[in-house]
Amino acid sequence: MLLKELTEVYEKVRAISSKLEKIALVAELLRKTPSEPLPIVCYMLRGKIFPDYSAQELRLGWSSIWDAIRAVTHVSEEDLRIAYNKFGDLGSAVELIFEQNPKISVSLVTEPLTVEECYNALVKIATLSGKDSLRRKKTILMGLLNTSSPDEAKFIVKTITGEMRYGFKQGLLEEAIAEAFSVDVAVLRKAYMVRSDIGEVARIAKEQPETLKELSIVLGRPLRPMLAETADTLEEGFKRFDKALFEYKYDGARLSIHKNNEAVNIFTRGAEEVSQSLPEIVEEIKTIPHSFIVDCEIIPFEHSPKAFQELIKRLRRKHRVDEFARKIPVKLYVFDLIYLDGTALIDTPLLKRRELLSTVIQHTEHIEIAKCILTKSSAEARIMFQEALDLGFEGLMIKNPQSLYTPGKRGSEWLKLKPEAETLDLVVIAVEYGHGKRANLLSDYTFAIRDREGNLAPIAKAFGGLKDAEIEEMTEYFKGIAREQHGRSFLVEPKVVAELKFDEIQRSSLYTVGYALRFPRIKRIRWDLSVDEIDSIETVEKIFGRQKRNA
Repeated sequence: MLLKELTEVYEKVRAISSKLEKIALVAELLRKTPSEPLPIVCYMLRGKIFPDYSAQELRLGWSSIWDAIRAVTHVSEEDLRIAYNKFGDLGSAVELIFEQNPKISVSLVTEPLTVEECYNALVKIATLSGKDSLRRKKTILMGLLNTSSPDEAKFIVKTITGEMRYGFKQGLLEEAIAEAFSVDVAVLRKAYMVRSDIGEVARIAKEQPETLKELSIVLGRPLRPMLAETADTLEEGFKRFDKALFEYKYDGARLSIHKNNEAVNIFTRGAEEVSQSLPEIVEEIKTIPHSFIVDCEIIPFEHSPKAFQELIKRLRRKHRVDEFARKIPVKLYVFDLIYLDGTALIDTPLLKRRELLSTVIQHTEHIEIAKCILTKSSAEARIMFQEALDLGFEGLMIKNPQSLYTPGKRGSEWLKLKPEAETLDLVVIAVEYGHGKRANLLSDYTFAIRDREGNLAPIAKAFGGLKDAEIEEMTEYFKGIAREQHGRSFLVEPKVVAELKFDEIQRSSLYTVGYALRFPRIKRIRWDLSVDEIDSIETVEKIFGRQKRNA
């Protein structure tokens, strides 16, 4: 399949606002796509070349992409910068340069670029490692650009930089696949939930649609975790569920653990495997005589909970693992069972899953089941809430005891309650040198949220909350992901997610989203979250609405 066919649909979808028209255009493309490249087309339509269950990334830095573009186009540093500043994204800048210099896109190779060739080259960029890998990655990208039209060059660069946003979210892709192959969208979404691979599900919908209902969880393949909304008050759970299940909410990292006979895989919420970083957990899990998948939270713990930042020193560690296991002990709290001995439990009510969990997980040195109570009593729940805080935990989870497990979905079946002010998870898009003793440190950060179109939009600037040592570490990190410099400021790749506290949300013309945070400060860097998991403008509006009601 020609890459041109894909980029033409991308441009058409980008140019229209009607969701139905967008879905129809993509459905038509998918319908005529052969089975073999269909998964690839689905991945590339959403700007990611790997399925959700893979933690693999392209890992090609901004400066490398910049250098490759200049090498292919022979434009000056200044001309490329002017083109970039005109659009604010590198893909559109490449397209403009190609259009202004038609000879650039005239390739020595007469055959047009195919989707498969482009995809395989991007996978190669992602998987190259070791000595001289950076040079080889840049060479591959130059080869792609040398055989691309302006539209194709833009599409390729946007895919690499993660700036594919064109008003076609994951939900619309699901609807387009359902329409293309005449399958029930609810069935398709359920299949996607359990497989975490939209490409695989699309091919099955095309070839064997009747088997979609039969798809189940695959041990060893990470699922996207079920997510929770924020509760305003403790009583909100009773209003929604009558009788509610209350659990301690732990301030740690969300993990899922897959045990298949002797094989144990531990995954972060971003699908990265961290089994080798947690040998004591792996050894204790191996002693359990079942095959299963559990949902859990891990915290740094020595007599009492320790700071979340300590945990980051352990997760993803590949060297001196035993030493850090001694220095930073951990505790794993298991709160859900979603697969047991060949049976998926996502359609089993939570209360039953909890009962089964108690027969599988026994208390060990590092593992225990998260404490919970099932009650209709507000007084009981309030006692538990204070108990959680006294023990150093974050608050409570409030769950519908009849809730099913819906991977990757945020809904009102699970709620989270914390005692402190509201927080938002936002991504850093720009940094600036500070003043006084921080004059040589990048300590002032601009944070962005997702707007209604899914684009990153600034909503706050903050410089308080991090310790000097953390700011020094972040300064070096930001220099490595800087895109361009303007005086004492840098635009950076949107990779660093932080949890921000604030006094309130105010209407403001300072930012295009129409809101700003009053007295924002950084609570912590969330290395466990990706830019895809930050909060949206809809969340901001909900919090703003609650403020007005409570005023």
